[in-house]
Amino acid sequence: MPELRVNLDTISRNTAAVASLLRAIGVDLVGVTKGCVGEPRVAAAMLAGGAVALADTRDLNLARLRAALPAAELHRIHLPSVTEPFDPADLCYVSSAAGAAAVAALGPAGAPAPGAAALRRFSGAPRRVMIQVETGDQREGVPVEQLLDLAAVIAADPRLTLEGVGTNYACFKGEPYGIDASVEGVARGARALRGAGYEIHRVSGGNSSVLWHLRPDEMLPAEVTELRCGEALLLGHDALFYEPLPGCRWDACILRAEVLERYTKAVPEGPAERLVLGIGRQDLSSGAVTFLEPGLSEVGRSADYLVVEIAAGFEAPGVGSMIEMLPAYEALVAAWTSPFIKVEFQDR
Repeated sequence: MPELRVNLDTISRNTAAVASLLRAIGVDLVGVTKGCVGEPRVAAAMLAGGAVALADTRDLNLARLRAALPAAELHRIHLPSVTEPFDPADLCYVSSAAGAAAVAALGPAGAPAPGAAALRRFSGAPRRVMIQVETGDQREGVPVEQLLDLAAVIAADPRLTLEGVGTNYACFKGEPYGIDASVEGVARGARALRGAGYEIHRVSGGNSSVLWHLRPDEMLPAEVTELRCGEALLLGHDALFYEPLPGCRWDACILRAEVLERYTKAVPEGPAERLVLGIGRQDLSSGAVTFLEPGLSEVGRSADYLVVEIAAGFEAPGVGSMIEMLPAYEALVAAWTSPFIKVEFQDR
């Protein structure tokens, strides 16, 4: 059975390195756990490394985190459904008046959410929300020109408290050259809200892609108070150019798959020695993998198999051996959610 080996100590160290990088410029780190399906052990490693809160997109993941880490602040970074019950966590992202109304309809913070267990004492406090602003990714977020209108809707509802503003970039359509404009866009939104009299306590500048911005000749706008990072903590690189981050390791998560076949195949280019590994598209989606052993390169994949070519002169392992590889983020998420991959945790 394929394995995903997860080193919790490395994740904690990666988190500490990123948190230190951000702390030096007065920015907090929120650890995103959707890549590990809200795994509490990974979340605890992020908190131990310096994350001030945890964020996820799925209600089931938030429920796992709430049960295992009741003292942690949880952010729901998935837009609220207007037709189904959802877990609002401690802080909920919204991008429309309808979404804000759906959060308000859940009742005071601390009260049971419909369909969710009540694990906190009733406080009667308004629900805290962050407005998600569109800054170039063309996915979720209120257009900048409608930001003040949405803020007015939230401020008029006593069941809600406007906590701040955030954005997301490089997850859908955002190109690398637009990252500076994205960060400046959310900062400009925060300034506009403050200029209109709103108290904005938090400004979330984006995800792991923004870490590339922290170069010696670049700084984040002063308005940014936090970043939401998951990929950087799990894989040790930024999510824009995939460059290693200072003090981080790339090998916190290692995939292992068995060699099921090794033969020389007749292909149009000439004889090629190949391996067939017992892992495929339904385990990895289309996410890239990097082999730890030299001389191996992927030829392609089907639903159940990964086909690997062996470079000339390289003595690759035989049938029954395990091949180790580093997953890109898409492959990691797919592997972690695959029922056909065994996840093993290591402390050291």
